[in-house]
Amino acid sequence: MENKIEISTNAISKRIYTLRGVQVMLDTDLAKIYEVETKRLKEAVRRNIKRFPSDFMFEPSREEFENLETSSESHTNVRSQIASIRLDAKFQPYMPFVFTESGITMLSCVLHSPRAIQVNIEIMRAFVQLRKQPKVQQLDWVPKFESVESEIKMLRQKFNQFETQSKDEKPHDPISKIQNIVARHWGLKVEDLKSATRTKAISLPRQIAIYLIRTQMQISFAEIGSHFGQRDHTIIMHAYRKIDAKRGTNKVTQEKLNFLNAEIQRHDQSVTELK
Repeated sequence: MENKIEISTNAISKRIYTLRGVQVMLDTDLAKIYEVETKRLKEAVRRNIKRFPSDFMFEPSREEFENLETSSESHTNVRSQIASIRLDAKFQPYMPFVFTESGITMLSCVLHSPRAIQVNIEIMRAFVQLRKQPKVQQLDWVPKFESVESEIKMLRQKFNQFETQSKDEKPHDPISKIQNIVARHWGLKVEDLKSATRTKAISLPRQIAIYLIRTQMQISFAEIGSHFGQRDHTIIMHAYRKIDAKRGTNKVTQEKLNFLNAEIQRHDQSVTELK
C-alpha cells in the first residue's frame, strides 16, 4: 500500500509541478490523495475522455517528464522528491497522465469519491497559494479556466447531481443497485438502460446489467423485464444468453464482468460497514 499524501494546502502544493508553462499534478499523486488506485483513476478518465481536452489533461513526453520542475525546488525534501521522479522516469514504460487545475476539477466529478469536495477545495487552495508566490506570478502563461470560485461552484453542482442519483438507488433494492453501478461505469443514467434506445453504447451496458441481475439474483426473465421498461421476457432472455456466450470467448467482456462484480461486492461491503 502506497503512503497517503496529507490533505493540506502546504502538502499538496509540494506536488504541483510546472510543465509546458502551466501548473499540473501527476496521476499517481492524485490517486493517493483521492485514495484510489492509479489504474482506477486512469480508467475513469478513459471512460470520460471527452471531458478531458488537452488543456485539462495531457501525457508528457519522456524528456518533459525527466525535466519536471516545481516552484518549490529550493525546499530540501521537494528536491529529493523531484530527483526520485526523474529517476523513475527512466524506467517508466508509459508516461503518467498530467492534470491542469481545470482537469483536476473535472477529475473529481468523474471519480464519485466521497472525498471529492474536501480534497478538491484543498487542491484549489494550493493552486491559489502558488499563484501568489513571486516566482509563479512571473510565469508567462494565461490560465485557460474560470475563476476558482466558479470552478468550485461547478464542482458542487456536479456533486449534488451525483448525490441525487445515489438517492434514487434504493439501498435495499439489489436490482436498482446493479443498474446504478452499471450505468455509472459507462457514464449513463439508469433511464438510458430502461429506454427503447438500441445503440451499441447503451444496448451493451443494458445486456450486461441484465446478465448481472440474473446471475446474482436468479429471478425470472419476466421479472427482470419489468425493471427494464417492461421488456418482454424473450428479449431479456436473448440479452442474457448473448453476454453468457461472450463471457467465455471475449476477454474484454469477461474483464468488464469481473470489474463490475467487484464493484457490486465493494458496494455491499460499504453498506454493511455503515450499518
